[in-house]
Amino acid sequence: MSGKNGKWKDTVPTAVQCAILVVCTATLIAVLIGMQRKSDIGERVDERIALAGALVNEGLPAEAIAEYAAAIELAKGDAARKGNLAYLIGKTYFEVLKDYEKALAWFARAKHYNPNHPERARMEQWTVASLERLGRSLDARNRRIQATALRPGPSPTTGTIVARIGDEAITLADLDAAIRQLPPAMQSRLAEPKEKLQFLEEYVARRLLAEAAVRAELQRDPQVLAELDHLRETLLANAYLEREVMAGATATDDEAKAYYEAHREEFPKVRRFELSHIELGSEAAATSAAAALASGADFADLARKVSDNKDTRDKGGHLGSWIEGSPLPAPLGDAPEIASALPSLGKGAHTGAIRTPSGRFQIVRVDEVSSPTVPAFEAVREQVLQRVRQEKILNRQEEVLTRLRNAEKVVIYREAIEGTKTGK
Repeated sequence: MSGKNGKWKDTVPTAVQCAILVVCTATLIAVLIGMQRKSDIGERVDERIALAGALVNEGLPAEAIAEYAAAIELAKGDAARKGNLAYLIGKTYFEVLKDYEKALAWFARAKHYNPNHPERARMEQWTVASLERLGRSLDARNRRIQATALRPGPSPTTGTIVARIGDEAITLADLDAAIRQLPPAMQSRLAEPKEKLQFLEEYVARRLLAEAAVRAELQRDPQVLAELDHLRETLLANAYLEREVMAGATATDDEAKAYYEAHREEFPKVRRFELSHIELGSEAAATSAAAALASGADFADLARKVSDNKDTRDKGGHLGSWIEGSPLPAPLGDAPEIASALPSLGKGAHTGAIRTPSGRFQIVRVDEVSSPTVPAFEAVREQVLQRVRQEKILNRQEEVLTRLRNAEKVVIYREAIEGTKTGK
């Protein structure tokens, strides 16, 4: 019996073992049921999200938000999923409904549910944009400062700082680099401190507007993207032309002289004027000199007595020659009113007292005037050089375009365009 009893104990489960087996089985069943239930809940959440997306596409954002909110109730303990659903609701309020108060609230919920949300940076960007659109500029600025404080510190700035946008320093080198992107004529104008300061203010304003546009997601707007594509295409085309065409478009004096001889009759005939002037620093002195001339005073004698220009005063105010259409003699400066008045004056006639852009007053007399003739080469040299360069540019551009057209086998279907109207 003992042997049998010992064998029985080894092969027949005890009551405790049976109880353990029952508990483990029950636990396993509970886990499986829980997993199934969680899977069912997950599927129901996914269905709600899919339906919400379809509703947004159908132009029913409010109904979509209701589905997202119902999905949050189902998700309960799943913080990551709840955070994503709150983000989707905030995004819908921000992008579609333009309800920025509610967008702010849902972005806050999303970050509360999931502090490490993968779209946290974008939500910060949209939060700032929402505050700006609600007129809460100070709050928006504080949020930007907070966001900046979380980022790695900027590298030390070198050079003279001319402005700051938040924590970002703009140096004189940055400003000069921006100026170098402008056409040469504008660059020379910005050499003066007053004009450079005005450009700096415009530069800062443009940066502020651009950053606000990015926060507002305008870089994703289809129309903005289309315009950016057009600008990019234009810049690339111009850069290619600059490299392939403009770089070799130079003209020599010999080429210019040959062009001048071949086309001299194309240049408009002009007159040569011999000029004298009286330069004065005040309106009262200019008025007095004009009155003296009107009373019959000799122009040369008066110039020797009252003119402020030491270089011409002792010569009776004689300036030298001026060819119609060319820049005025240096003492007169850039004075459009004088340039437009002279061609209508005959020999011995003079202008009234004209105030020039420099603030000085000029009275100019025509001493001699020639008959219209073709201008000499030296008088039109720069104009001829420009014509030669332009002709080379056009020829070279056509060569490049012809090569590209042939390489790409371009076909223009003119019949598809003829008879149509722009915009239709």
